[in-house]
Amino acid sequence: MTSSITTTGINATFPVAGQDNDSQGFRDNFSQLKTQLTTAGTEITALQSSRATTDTTTDFNGHDVKRANLQDWSQKVYGLGTVTGANALNFENGNVTTLTTSGNVTLTFSNFPLEDDAATNTYASMKVLLTKGASTHTVTLTGVGFPTDVGDDQGDSSTVSSTFPERVGVFVFDVFSVDGGTTKYISKILEYPA
Repeated sequence: MTSSITTTGINATFPVAGQDNDSQGFRDNFSQLKTQLTTAGTEITALQSSRATTDTTTDFNGHDVKRANLQDWSQKVYGLGTVTGANALNFENGNVTTLTTSGNVTLTFSNFPLEDDAATNTYASMKVLLTKGASTHTVTLTGVGFPTDVGDDQGDSSTVSSTFPERVGVFVFDVFSVDGGTTKYISKILEYPA
């Protein structure tokens, strides 16, 4: 961003030493100084409101951060709690969602991000850690495409099941999209002992 501050309207040679100077020159210079200080204040305020900061949340609004070298980073975990029935897992709450079933649940996935122009696609992935509270609880995932698990080198394949086993356990999977959530895919569901 180029600054709008300009000093061309300020007469740097005024007042002239050793002679009587018209007070209008003072008024003109002071007026220009006031105008440029107002411009500086506006630009500084804009910088302060859009800067990255370490003491509060920074929203990059879908803009790219290039050539970043991340070290010791983490992802926001959103604890949905103990749930039953229909539940929307919102990407804006965090990239990782945890939940425990207290009955049959149906999960949908929403608000996958786009770039700042709201049209350019980005890859976004949400990890889900789902704990079945009882073996009889059914879990239905809607609006996601399930993968085909490619077998050996001969190309044998079988469809990965979209059902959860009838037992208590922790089930971990990723739901991801490359078009802002219009099309969503799910990874293979992994099971861990409860």
